[in-house]
Amino acid sequence: MKNAARGAGGFLRAFPFALEHGLWWAFVVPAILWVALTYGFFVAMEGPVDRFTEWVSLRFSIPVDPSADGWAGTWNGIKAVLNGARELLVGALLKLAIAYLLFTFNKYIVLILLSPLLAYVSERTATILTGVDHPVKDVWRGVLIALRNGTLELLIILATWMASIMVPIIAPFTFVFLFLVSAYFYGFSMFDYVFERRRMQVGASVRAVNDRMGMVLANGALFSLLMKIPFVGMCLAPPMAAIGAVLAVEKAELPQAS
Repeated sequence: MKNAARGAGGFLRAFPFALEHGLWWAFVVPAILWVALTYGFFVAMEGPVDRFTEWVSLRFSIPVDPSADGWAGTWNGIKAVLNGARELLVGALLKLAIAYLLFTFNKYIVLILLSPLLAYVSERTATILTGVDHPVKDVWRGVLIALRNGTLELLIILATWMASIMVPIIAPFTFVFLFLVSAYFYGFSMFDYVFERRRMQVGASVRAVNDRMGMVLANGALFSLLMKIPFVGMCLAPPMAAIGAVLAVEKAELPQAS
C-alpha cells in the first residue's frame, strides 16, 4: 500500500511538476498527435466506409416503383425515406465503430509513437531531481516494450475471455482482472524508462518492476483511467505517467527529493 501511495502521488504531482520546471510543452505534442491521428484515420477510412455503406444499401434496399401513383406512390415515398434513413444509419454506425477502435487501441499507439518524447521527459525529470544527467541510450526500447506488452496483454485478454466462456461464474471478476493487467503493462512501460537509464536489460527491468508492483499498478491505473477521457486524457496521461514514474522511484529512494 505504501508503494501504491507513492505511485499515485507521483502521478498526481507530475502535472504541477512539469509546469514548474518548464516541461509544459510535453502536453502539447500529444495533442497535436491526437488531432493528426484522428483526422488521418477518418480520412483514410472515408473511402472504405462509403463503399461499404453503398454495398449495404444496394443489397438490402427496399424496391421502389417510380411509376406508381396513389397509395402505391405514397408507399413508394415511404420506402425511399426508409432506404435513405438506413444508409445514413449504416454510415453513422460504421464511423462510430471506427471511433471505438481508435479509442480502444490509442493507448498503445500513443506509447509507440510518443516513446522518444516520454523517454526524454523521463530523463529530464530525473536530471531535475538528482542533478545528474542521464542521457537516453536506447530510444527504440520504449517502442519494443510497448509492442511486447501489447502482445502479452492481447493474449491474456483472449485467454481470459475463453476462460469466462467455459466458466461463466468468473465473468464478473474478469473485468477487474483485465483492468489490473492493463494497468500493470501501462505502468511497466513508464517505469521501464527509469530502469533503461540504469542500463538494465529487459529481464532485469521486469524484476525491478515486479519489486515495485504497487507503484506500477497505481501509475498504470491512473494512466488508464485518465486515457478514457477523449483528447484530454491523450494530452495529459502519457507525460504525467512518465514523469510520475520517476517521481515515485526517486521519492522512494531519495526521500528528500520533491
